Amino acid sequence: MTAAQADGQVWQAADLHALADLLADLTPGATPVDHLDQLEALERITSAAAAAKVVVTATFADAADTEVDVDVPVSGRRTPPRAMSIGAEVALATMASPHAGEQRVLLSRRLRDHLPLTLSALARGELTEERAFAIAREVAHLTPEQRSMVDADLVPRLAGLGDVRLRQAVRRSCLTHAAESETRRCRRARADRRVTSRALDDGTGQLTATLPLEVLAAVRTALDAAAATARTDGDVRTAGQVRADTLAARITGAETVTDPVPVRVNLVIGVESLLDTGTEPGLVPGEGFLPAALCTEWVRRASDAAKATLRRLFASPEDRVLVAMESTSRRFDGQLAELLDLRDAGTCRTPGCNAAIRHHDHITPAADGGPTEAANGQGLCERCNYVKESPGWTSWVADPGHKHLHEVHSVTEHLRITRSTSPPLPGGPAGTVGYSPVELRLASNYTLAS
Repeated sequence: MTAAQADGQVWQAADLHALADLLADLTPGATPVDHLDQLEALERITSAAAAAKVVVTATFADAADTEVDVDVPVSGRRTPPRAMSIGAEVALATMASPHAGEQRVLLSRRLRDHLPLTLSALARGELTEERAFAIAREVAHLTPEQRSMVDADLVPRLAGLGDVRLRQAVRRSCLTHAAESETRRCRRARADRRVTSRALDDGTGQLTATLPLEVLAAVRTALDAAAATARTDGDVRTAGQVRADTLAARITGAETVTDPVPVRVNLVIGVESLLDTGTEPGLVPGEGFLPAALCTEWVRRASDAAKATLRRLFASPEDRVLVAMESTSRRFDGQLAELLDLRDAGTCRTPGCNAAIRHHDHITPAADGGPTEAANGQGLCERCNYVKESPGWTSWVADPGHKHLHEVHSVTEHLRITRSTSPPLPGGPAGTVGYSPVELRLASNYTLAS
């Protein structure tokens, strides 16, 4: 620690990088007791750093809010909410998705302004960052005054609480100090019933239904009854398999999960893997990769049921880049839109964002003469497409040719540099762009000359 830091002056980014370098080279102690002491101290440092990140994030958001006149339109387009631009820049700095960056800004402000005792407990190491943010989320529906009451009620009881007990303590305090708000929250939640899905890394996925509690109980009872009946009939499937198959059958009308489902699903796979001569996995755009053997089995089942249609996509043998397509339309639609979806693997091109593609975006805007062609197009989620229109943001195609993976460079309002590269198609080398440590540091610290 320098003398300036000891006098309470601001730690610059270089000082914090130096501290991180010191911790990265830490040598474990000599005895198990020393190891545990070091681990405890490091956890304390982690919590203190998380509290510092909360303050810095909230301070940055306050400063950025005052820099731009949010009432000024951008090139005649709808100006996106200021919070989206701020959250996107925080996401780049913290290696998170744009949505996670926006949430970090929101929760950091809430902790700093309405939950100061919780923030102090985080700085002392009595909470983890995850648990502090969990408290901030749980009080989202409360007024600032109610949050302060919950804050004062919780802090004396925080030490030693695990995740479940902490959540119970927060819920109890909210119900005590904001009974009417809690009732309204429950009613809104019941109105917001929905179904979501998420692909997993092992060729399966999760389907999540948010239902009123009594409806959930009825669904669970029906699935349990189906599992019990199957066991009585000598079904060799496990109870979990019966519940999953019953749910899928009642939604799709298929008898089992192995029956071909009459829904269009794109599968991108190299010809070698399709003919059982290769092992390169296939890709379901927007969902993920599947082993070559499962893809081949899937195609054969669909073909036997006359539900498979094969189309050829030609790609360069070196980088597996799709051939370009061009349109005279102002919009990316039809096969050109589908090409963008396939080229970008169905996932938003923004670094760190894992959302599905919802918009087909002109990298160079059409209003500025940008053509409607694959080289000037990218798949983005709705949030990231709106953020791109924020004041001070700009993007360009690094290499408009077709011999390399499609690459887009962007600069944010506060001069954060990003680089997005389309993934290689299945069936060839997984040629990805590698970043050296020097490039990563330059991307973090580089400032453009005006």
